[in-house]
Amino acid sequence: MLDTVEMARMLYPTFESYRLQTLSDIFEFSHEQPHRAGSDAYVTAKLLIEMFTKLSALPRETVHRMKPYTEQMCNGLHRIIHEIDVYNFEQADRSLPNDVEIYRGFAIRKRQQHSESTQAASAQSFDAALFFGEEGLLSKTTRNYEERAGQSTMSTAVWKAMNNEEHLLCEAATGTGKTLAYLYPALMKSLEANRPTVIATETIALQQQIVDREIVKLNEALNEDINVAILKGRSHYLCLQKFEHFLDRMPSSYDEHLFAAQLLVWLVETIDGDIEELNLPSGGYTLWEELKSDSYTCSHAGCSYYNRCYYHRAKERAKHAQLIITNHSLLFTDRFSSSGILPKYDTVIFDEAHQMEDTAGKYLGYESNYQQLVRLISRFGLQDSDGLLFEIERSLKGKSITRYDMEWVRNRKQELYHLQSEWLQLFQTLQNIANKKPSATIHYRPSQYEGKFVMEVVERISYMIDTLQKEWLNCIAQLEDQHPEESTLWRKVSQLIDDFTDENETLRQLLVHEVEEHVYWMEAGKTNAFDRLTLYRRPISIASSMQSYFFDEVKSVIMTSATLTVKDSFSFIKNTLGLPKENVNELKVESPFSYAKQAQLLVPSDFPDIKQEEEYIDSLSEFISMLTSHVNGKMLVLFTSYDMLKKTYNQVKPQLEDLNYALLAQGVKGEQRTRLVKNFRKYERAILFGTSTFWEGIDLPGEDVRALIIVRLPFTPPNDPVYQAKANELTMRNENSFQKLAIPKAVLRFKQGFGRLIRTKDDRGLVYVLDKRLVEARYGNSFIRSLPEIPHTYTSTDEILSITSDFFEE
Repeated sequence: MLDTVEMARMLYPTFESYRLQTLSDIFEFSHEQPHRAGSDAYVTAKLLIEMFTKLSALPRETVHRMKPYTEQMCNGLHRIIHEIDVYNFEQADRSLPNDVEIYRGFAIRKRQQHSESTQAASAQSFDAALFFGEEGLLSKTTRNYEERAGQSTMSTAVWKAMNNEEHLLCEAATGTGKTLAYLYPALMKSLEANRPTVIATETIALQQQIVDREIVKLNEALNEDINVAILKGRSHYLCLQKFEHFLDRMPSSYDEHLFAAQLLVWLVETIDGDIEELNLPSGGYTLWEELKSDSYTCSHAGCSYYNRCYYHRAKERAKHAQLIITNHSLLFTDRFSSSGILPKYDTVIFDEAHQMEDTAGKYLGYESNYQQLVRLISRFGLQDSDGLLFEIERSLKGKSITRYDMEWVRNRKQELYHLQSEWLQLFQTLQNIANKKPSATIHYRPSQYEGKFVMEVVERISYMIDTLQKEWLNCIAQLEDQHPEESTLWRKVSQLIDDFTDENETLRQLLVHEVEEHVYWMEAGKTNAFDRLTLYRRPISIASSMQSYFFDEVKSVIMTSATLTVKDSFSFIKNTLGLPKENVNELKVESPFSYAKQAQLLVPSDFPDIKQEEEYIDSLSEFISMLTSHVNGKMLVLFTSYDMLKKTYNQVKPQLEDLNYALLAQGVKGEQRTRLVKNFRKYERAILFGTSTFWEGIDLPGEDVRALIIVRLPFTPPNDPVYQAKANELTMRNENSFQKLAIPKAVLRFKQGFGRLIRTKDDRGLVYVLDKRLVEARYGNSFIRSLPEIPHTYTSTDEILSITSDFFEE
């Protein structure tokens, strides 16, 4: 018997889905009648042939290594692997693919040699008209090319800022082509200065998109092989030494077996060894924690795999790159900690720059929860046949070591039990404190716990972790000398002890060390259970840190996004990020789209007040249902509250089923954003409910969104701790926190949401804002003024439905 899903998971570890329909699409099988027995059987047979072909083509070392890990899988698969393994070793002269090598029993994709910049590229200089013009280089390699004046203007502004060693804030509206507008001058500056230009995005998805789409366009237009490196955080990369050690200890569970087999296949294919490439089984991401690259266990040049190390390969590529594509988080780590992850650079471009404050605040702050230490303890494994302790006991058996014997290991195990008990007591105590407060968000200052029970428990935990560290590090120092063959195991233990120490420091930063300019709070989970409580600490402002580490130190910092201005002014973002008063250029690039013809903004005048939640949700549900027959296509509904989203979902779902409309919603069935958006695209008539992350970063052009509903203006909740602390500071300075803080933040968020509708020059659609404050409140004009010029109407729901019908009948 064979399980095709199991077999496909093993052989195609990077595929997004293993549904039969998805696999038939990937392999371009004809599957005209999905879910019909005959058609499904035919496609399954074609798929099996495809998989047998791949299995037979795998290097024999890979198949041989995989064999023991298929024993817990379907009998048929294990038998096939066994027969191919036997056959392979009978064919002694079987050759390897040119791009694969055998090393320490593994078949691994060979590393690609980095290329230096070419002479032709060096000879070129920046010329926006030559590149972006109607008859320019880009036009010759782009189908149906249309020159965009804003793209050339932005590119020139970026070049001037770099050349003059100035900073630049650039709001580039949707359709500008901002990525190429900064990539072209970034490359030219790198070639001129012989130093890389660093480009940082907020999301890893955008990192990949820049390389897969925009760099390809730049390459083709310049007819050059541009030297580009993607660099992510170290934990994204597989450590081959750890993987070898993982296999040596013989994985036991089904998840571990499937995980091992997937990685063995992946090693033949991957160049980067990046977890983002993988679609792992349920327990795979937990297992990755054991195999990811880290600084503590790395022996650098002393490691057998050093020349094949994926992380060091990525860093090496970055050293020779003209453009380095990274993310905000890694860039902040590099600057704020002076870690030297990136090579020296003079110029930085922040894409998605509106996210800089949040990401920098997280890096400069701390957070912890009950699960953090519990996960570390579970990696040691307190069960007899699980985790590092079991490996250590197995390693020590039969070895004559005076002090470090089984009794010593049992004592350490007992200490871990005591530590877990103290950690439990701490979070139960904190949850009891939280339960006495009316809000789920509880502000605190560490000083209020001095001399209290909470502090006593914290000190006991610190003492126990310090003791744990001393005992294990002394043990490792002796055992590494006496038994170097187990060096990987001892480095893994060292890393784990280092993680315990880091967690102890985080705990003390949250509950012992008090910094005046930081805000502290705890958040209770929905069930008010201690194991869902999270502690946070954040700086109230990142301005001074940004000024010290970026604006004073980096020659040119370019910050771009579609949403940086409020009422045509950059003042809010400049104050937030701590930009200096001088040496900063500003540019606002308007969209080339004709919003007046492509869209309208509609606000119903008869909707109930947003504060009357029950009545409001009734009206919202009824409005969505009525709108379906007038839009007759896809709709995106953006909420500011998950609670309201869920209540509306439950109310409107039965109505939409009768109307033959699919309803998808963030968080309701636990699907990831990427999967939800992908499923949404498949339907002709569907509605997608989203909150938080759906206000930005999703691209749904054309018929993918005909109507956008913004449920309410996206003001930050007044009890948000960082917002509250900022507001208090403004009040103390006799400034209006609503005007200076609440409105600008809401406007920027509103612009992000609005930007989900019109994505190309051919898109048409309607935006419905179901919050009368947009028109009736004095501050509503701040939101409207920050949008492109677009017709807006404030009228009854019936009239809005009539306008909708007329709009889509044109």
